[in-house]
Amino acid sequence: MSCSPDAELAGGGMYESTQDATWVHGIDLAQESDFDLGSLRVCPARCEVTFNGVAQTLQRRVMQVLVVLAQARGSVVSQSDLVARCWKGLSVSDDAIYRCISQLRKLASSFPEASYSIEAIPGVGYQLTSAGSAERSSPAETSPPASKSFRTRTLLIAGLLIILVAAATAFWTLRSQAPDDRSIRVEVQPFDTLTNSDDARALARRIPNEVVNQFGDSQIATALAPESSAKGSNPPAGLIVTGIVRDDPATVSVDVRIEDGSSHAALWSMEFTRDRREASDLPMEIAARVADVVNMAIFARTANPPLTDDSALSALLQANDMIRDVPQNGWAQMIDRAQSVVARHPEFAFGHDVLSVAYREAWESATVPERAQVMKEAARREANLTLKLDPQDAGAYVVLSDLEAPNDYRSKEAILLRGMRLAKHPKQPLGALYSYEGWLLGNVGRLREALSSHMIAQATDEWGAPKTSQLARAYANNGNITAAKNWIQKGVQIWPNHSGIRRTQRYIVGFYEQPADALAIFKRIDAQSPPVEDEGPIWRTFIEARSARDQRAITLAIGKIRNASANDRIPPEIGVMMIAELGDARAAFDAANSLLDRHRPLEPWFLFTPVNQNLRQDSGFVALADRFGLIKYWRETGKRPDFCTDPARRGECSPQLLAALK
Repeated sequence: MSCSPDAELAGGGMYESTQDATWVHGIDLAQESDFDLGSLRVCPARCEVTFNGVAQTLQRRVMQVLVVLAQARGSVVSQSDLVARCWKGLSVSDDAIYRCISQLRKLASSFPEASYSIEAIPGVGYQLTSAGSAERSSPAETSPPASKSFRTRTLLIAGLLIILVAAATAFWTLRSQAPDDRSIRVEVQPFDTLTNSDDARALARRIPNEVVNQFGDSQIATALAPESSAKGSNPPAGLIVTGIVRDDPATVSVDVRIEDGSSHAALWSMEFTRDRREASDLPMEIAARVADVVNMAIFARTANPPLTDDSALSALLQANDMIRDVPQNGWAQMIDRAQSVVARHPEFAFGHDVLSVAYREAWESATVPERAQVMKEAARREANLTLKLDPQDAGAYVVLSDLEAPNDYRSKEAILLRGMRLAKHPKQPLGALYSYEGWLLGNVGRLREALSSHMIAQATDEWGAPKTSQLARAYANNGNITAAKNWIQKGVQIWPNHSGIRRTQRYIVGFYEQPADALAIFKRIDAQSPPVEDEGPIWRTFIEARSARDQRAITLAIGKIRNASANDRIPPEIGVMMIAELGDARAAFDAANSLLDRHRPLEPWFLFTPVNQNLRQDSGFVALADRFGLIKYWRETGKRPDFCTDPARRGECSPQLLAALK
């Protein structure tokens, strides 16, 4: 999808300066047309600004502010107007607005040409001026004939009246319906500080604003609590977010807590710690995590039937944290927490969903066949019970698909597609449906379709680190290394300690950076966040071997890689990729076949990555693809891998493979 070169800026010169205008003129980026701003091309729906073919991505709130300022056509926009149109009238501080303005100014200064400037008008608001804006707003060019102008104004007024009536009708209809996300108010209270440093106080101001920013495009009513205790007309909060900031010369820590608004019982808490040099990213990390937890809490509280038990809700949130980043051998704790939810509220469908995920993790971790079978059947039972209680629950479809035979791609996909057709909630598992479909498509070589699925997954579940990690890897596997680096950098910024983010960062750096640069980056990675997994030394061995001209050194490296893969020190697919990248296709095929002979889990996605082109052109490819069930899938479905359908890559599709597909 690219910016349309002939699209006009939506909204024309129409601009309202009242908070009531949010009903008509609130910024929905998906509905905003692309427009030019000086030498820049602005694509609101994609949150992208393009200069000479190079795109930069903006945060959604920053893009909304840019659209409002641009639509004003050089007029001054007050802070209250910005809040009404970009924050939907929620309570935000001046810091939140200034942060967006600051990022837009920084964006303007990053280009060689001055495409626009933003001036602060003290006590009034902000004014954006851009190159050529005066010419576009010239009356001689824009004024229609008088009679036509009258008809236009008449139609415009009639249209606005219709919109206002529809909005009022929708408002009263929603008020009369059962509670939904909008019935839960989240109050973000000012954060306290345990130390008196300027940095701690600044973070205590920034974090609540960032949390509110994260919710601004959702249906969740979120507001900053006033500094004073007088809350007057504010409705009671359903959830309360509080926090305490403390720092020392080396680190900064923030304790965050989410409470029930009525009982003030603690539902969730977490400590966030960063090196002092990286503390500026803490607000974004905390805001993303809080938004994720609150979204799940509100889903549980507004489900049918709702989960109103504080203790059960707390257990559910803890289990959901584990699903986001499964700790090693953490399935027992997941089962314990999920069972406590189901025991108290057997009618709550999503509790059975979470329990099915916990049993699936136990099945995948079990080393005793009998125990694995028991856990597999328990996972299937709970997933089916989930769908019996709620056919729209997304997570159960993911579990049932995963339980199918490893190489039965058609059965797996049929379940996922049924889920994508029927499921509607929660957001996290709904994103997982598309993510698993993307993973399956990657396993059968349909990488372009896989990328589309991963993009939908990340857009559906933007607060989930796994979706961002998988999207970055999907871009890399499609050969778009720039996009892959941008997405994984975003992931590192927001989720620096997530195992999937770290693993994907190593993957992109290790395979797609030059060896000298890769080693320097790995050194920084290990210094900033020492990995729990013992993958670092093997990655360095591989990277050093990439630049070695000594065949003996390469042979020694391949031996170490095979040993690490056999002992689960690195994922087996990564081990095979490393060996192939070092130029020994025969050794790579031997390693893959050896793993399959020993019934070790191995997925075929590595066969289709850019760095493994030598495997696709080797005579051993067809035999290995057949062992994976790929030949059967391609032949029965008629859906061939990308490298056999892309005219530019037909040379990779060998005569042996074409013969096998007939």
